[in-house]
Amino acid sequence: MGDVNVQLVREFFELNLFHVLTNWQHSARRPRSNEHAGQLFVYNPAVAPQRDLPFLLLPGDMHVIERAVVEVRAWHADRFYPSLIEANPVLYEFVSHDAFAAEVFQHHKYETILVVSELPATPELRSRSLELLQQTGVGHVMEFPLLLRDMLEHVDANTNYAMSDTLQTLRLLKRYKLVRNLQMEFTFTTEAPLSDAPPVLETSPLSVED
Repeated sequence: MGDVNVQLVREFFELNLFHVLTNWQHSARRPRSNEHAGQLFVYNPAVAPQRDLPFLLLPGDMHVIERAVVEVRAWHADRFYPSLIEANPVLYEFVSHDAFAAEVFQHHKYETILVVSELPATPELRSRSLELLQQTGVGHVMEFPLLLRDMLEHVDANTNYAMSDTLQTLRLLKRYKLVRNLQMEFTFTTEAPLSDAPPVLETSPLSVED
């Protein structure tokens, strides 16, 4: 698989003991457009008892998800501002492909998960972005940094992951102490700016997919 974003998300779910089917694997049996090549179908054979899931998922929520369609839109050049979401309906088109997902999951119930780079830093814009995404019908959202952090926590610096280039790369970064301080942190500002600091205006230029 050529897309490292999709490969990382795939291995995140595999590290959490999901079975993963990629869009292209399924499409090999039935020709399909490339538009959703960054799509995964995931299944958890050891799902925990169900509970209500938050809209914004954390890695610790994975154990209660049984089936999900995962759309990877990791546009790392920008945060997912409200204006970007409004200008890019492709972000949530996968939600309407019910017939295709139903075929994969044999008509069992499933979740829909959109993986994005990052949401806005300020609480107001962050809340508005989540509100817009929820209005589109997307079931859940995940941010790429939390996903990567969870993978780094799972990867053992002393284990050789010869069968996975991505896990081996993460392992080497960890082994040579190029990544540190993996404790969970908020991704939005928690302190007011200094009074003498110039105001910073957050912009939302449209991005193209990396």
